[in-house]
Amino acid sequence: MTETDPNAFPSDAQVPAEDEIVAGPDAGYRWKHLLMAVLVIAGGLWFAYDGWVRWPAENTRADKVQKDKDAAEQERVVDKEKVEKLSRELSELKRHTELDLLFQKVLAFTLPTFGLIWGIWTLKDTRGQYRMAGNTLTAPGHPPITYENIRRIDKRKWDRKGVAFIHYEHGNPPTPAVMKLDDFAYERRATDAILQRIEQNVLTTQIPGAPR
Repeated sequence: MTETDPNAFPSDAQVPAEDEIVAGPDAGYRWKHLLMAVLVIAGGLWFAYDGWVRWPAENTRADKVQKDKDAAEQERVVDKEKVEKLSRELSELKRHTELDLLFQKVLAFTLPTFGLIWGIWTLKDTRGQYRMAGNTLTAPGHPPITYENIRRIDKRKWDRKGVAFIHYEHGNPPTPAVMKLDDFAYERRATDAILQRIEQNVLTTQIPGAPR
């Protein structure tokens, strides 16, 4: 984590003109997560089919075969071949308890709900772009952030997860806020370049023992 001295910023005249850096959503990250959401929703629909259609139909079939077998065994002249055939068919059928059906129905509700939330979160987490132009950073859901607004940079999750948190202030009176830079969700090379430019242009003092 890096602490920033708010009184130690270079003036705009001291900041050299720099090329714009744009980091869009990482296509692989986005589609991998959206595919996972679709699979979870599809799994829920499969459980719904089992809970309301296939398994009840199997129970109905098992009941009918059992009834036919009982009737065949009670006939005056027992048709052994018919009884054996019905016994084989009955052994291949599985009866599903009410608890089994309830479990399938619960999954039929929870999995699509989770998949829908996951998909919406993915789209929200990868919307828009990170854009660094001159000394101003813009990102979805945040006002423009200049070097003067930044108070500290938290990189404790950077090496392991590619996530850094930019702590800044905006408005009058100043309101603290945090912006996340994620080089897994957004194009890695451009996101890393944006963070590097911020670090190069924000004069910082290091907290002892904290990772830079």
